[in-house]
Amino acid sequence: MASTATQGDSGCFHCGLPLDPGYDATLPVLGAPRAFCCPGCLTVCKTIVDAGLDDYYAQRRDKAFTADAVPELVRRLGYYDHPKVQKSFVREQGGSREAYLLLENIRCAACLWLNEQVLRGLDGVLDIDLDYASHHARVRWDPARIRLSEILESIASIGYVAHPYDPARRVELQALQRRRSNERLIFAGVIGMVVMHFAIAGYVMGYADETGPLSLWVRIGRWTSLFAVTVLLAYPGQEFFIGAWRDLRRRRLGMDLPIALGLGFAYLGSLHATWFQTGEVYFDSIAMFVFLVLLARRIELRGRTRAADALDRVGRITPQMATRVDACGDSTVPVVDLRPGDRVRVRPGEAVPVDGRILSGHSGFDESLLTGEALPVTRGVGETVVGGACNVDQPVLIEVLHDSGDSTAAEIHRLLTRGLGEAPRYAVLAQRAAGWFVGVVLVIATVTAGLWLWLDPAAALPNTIAVLIVTCPCALALATPVAAAIGVGRLADQGILAARADAVEGLAHCDTFAFDKTGTLTFGELALERVECRGELQREQALAIAAALERHSEHPVGKALCQAAAAAKTAHLTATDLTNAPGLGVTGRTLNRIWRIGKPEFALGPSTPDAELARHITTAQDGGGLVVVLHDGATALAVFVLRDRLRPGIAGLFRELRRGGVRRIAVLSGDSQASVAHCVTGLAVDEAHGDLSPADKLRWIRGAQQDGARVAMVGDGINDAPTLAAADVSVSFAHATALAQVHSGLLVLGNGLDAIATMRDLARRIERNIRQNLAWAAGYNLLALPAAALGLVPPWGAAIGMSLSSLLVVLNALRLRQAKVADSTEPPGDRKKPIT
Repeated sequence: MASTATQGDSGCFHCGLPLDPGYDATLPVLGAPRAFCCPGCLTVCKTIVDAGLDDYYAQRRDKAFTADAVPELVRRLGYYDHPKVQKSFVREQGGSREAYLLLENIRCAACLWLNEQVLRGLDGVLDIDLDYASHHARVRWDPARIRLSEILESIASIGYVAHPYDPARRVELQALQRRRSNERLIFAGVIGMVVMHFAIAGYVMGYADETGPLSLWVRIGRWTSLFAVTVLLAYPGQEFFIGAWRDLRRRRLGMDLPIALGLGFAYLGSLHATWFQTGEVYFDSIAMFVFLVLLARRIELRGRTRAADALDRVGRITPQMATRVDACGDSTVPVVDLRPGDRVRVRPGEAVPVDGRILSGHSGFDESLLTGEALPVTRGVGETVVGGACNVDQPVLIEVLHDSGDSTAAEIHRLLTRGLGEAPRYAVLAQRAAGWFVGVVLVIATVTAGLWLWLDPAAALPNTIAVLIVTCPCALALATPVAAAIGVGRLADQGILAARADAVEGLAHCDTFAFDKTGTLTFGELALERVECRGELQREQALAIAAALERHSEHPVGKALCQAAAAAKTAHLTATDLTNAPGLGVTGRTLNRIWRIGKPEFALGPSTPDAELARHITTAQDGGGLVVVLHDGATALAVFVLRDRLRPGIAGLFRELRRGGVRRIAVLSGDSQASVAHCVTGLAVDEAHGDLSPADKLRWIRGAQQDGARVAMVGDGINDAPTLAAADVSVSFAHATALAQVHSGLLVLGNGLDAIATMRDLARRIERNIRQNLAWAAGYNLLALPAAALGLVPPWGAAIGMSLSSLLVVLNALRLRQAKVADSTEPPGDRKKPIT
């Protein structure tokens, strides 16, 4: 393939189209004057050069799209500055904004490098993260200093297109990338077969005839192989040289550098031997190496794209349009126009557009793509449904609770993107080790060349080539990220979100599990069992006051009291001066009095309960009920007794954890000690503590850590933020209200506790897989390096060894896709199915 610098001789230097004879403007680029077909291409090229990014033209492999498309594109970009449009894909973060974009026209790593450099150079762009495998870009910017349209225009000015993340479009781009990868692989295989035919003939028949000189067929074969290998390196093999040059420009030692050096020396040595018709040629080694490395990278691409499929599944389940119901009747509107309080009609077969509460109707909802639950979940009036769930049976009318950008599906997408994008500790260490290892390989190759030139000059070149190729750190660099990405994707298949990459690694090492009770071991859906009124209050009055005090509470107790008041159709009261005591209760003013509602010790304050009240509280708590007292500052006027249901499969979960090496299981709850003791009866729990405040739970966590334990805290994410943050690993159930809890490293989308055993089992498998890959990569290099330096490995053997080493770690990582996980904590009819 001709170098990019020569494109200007036969066509436009920027786009490659034929030159206009009437336009003769030129621009010096890369040390030579360049011709352009039109002022547009000249302007685009000048923008790149003025930004100091002319290295793009030395690295690119494909031509950018024609410049005449840029003006029309730029005119449309202002559309993305509209607040209503940004609602669908832009997230506010303090004073900054963040969006996920999809890049088009990305052809190679050089294209990605150019986009990154341009974006980082813009005033107002705070952070940028680009992923080559998915063409996905996360951009964070300051809206006071730069508009989104200006960011998109800067990308368009260098010949690329960026637009909001679209799962359907990314599927098309992934298909294009796979097709190009397949084309390069097939091309390398076909050309490689031609080269290997001549090489095998030489091995079988010998190269020299009885007179000594090379036979005519050998000379023809060498020239033919030279031409074939030249084409091979110019098309599919060019990515190694481009990658090596890019790393050198960044003053970094990457894995492509020893590959490029090895291929380059092998090619130059073979060229010399072919020209002078003497010495060894290494065309077969070059062809074999390029094909096998491309095969390994093709399998790596397959693993990465399959791991990212969970993103597309989540992105595709939310519809773009919804049927809004207002005074004028039904109307179809974009989902981004829906606001909290709007009413939406969802017919059978349609997906719920955003999170909402059912106002009328009763139907089943398929939430499998979000939670992994196999069977539809029945929802009725007053219950919430999540955006993305599919209505199965009957039409329902729902009230919108959140904007589309704050919905459950949108939050799942953001968390999953973060989990896939973050690099675990093993990956960071492996990348650093790979950089150092390349430096060591280059030193050893130099020493090997010098020693063999002194001992046996004829063996210097093949042995140096073998050292450069056999010890390429591809396997070391691939050992962790591929396994980690596939593991995170597999967790998503099981209804588990890894919100932070280090959470999976930490979970594999935890030997102590601490569980909250309400919302964790139980469903957290408390139901009011009875109300015992005292003094002047009637049942409806007590419920109305309780609902006024708890109206803005996210705690299960507050929700249960509000639901009971709504079911009893009590009067609507408003409370002011509300003060929340986390884990204890609420204080507020209504009906011209100050009220306290919550735990008996909180509501009663310093006063001592009378004998009758104490008996009621003790009886309810001994029976496993949760007691809430309403106090007006003078006396307790009502006692509410609530009860929760245990989640199924708790005993099986604890057995699986014990089998997996967990030494200590504890229950930490703010409920009464009697209620906690009743809950854990018959369960294999080492400790069960009740009447704990969040500070008490935090002290228990830190005490266990000081004793050397690695603690995993499982909580509902509402009042457990301090303990979730302090634990080595935090696990939470991703209910709509708790989904945004940033302290949770792992989120369970369904309701089954078996997911915790599943994630523990998968975490250990992922870590074991990574350790196997790292051990193989390190062991292989430790054995292969001295063997190659001593001349025991020929170049073709080095090509096979290095390629198979990379291929092995990728295939080992792909085993995680088929790994069986613990699934014995639920009855067969209640088990989850993977998201497919």
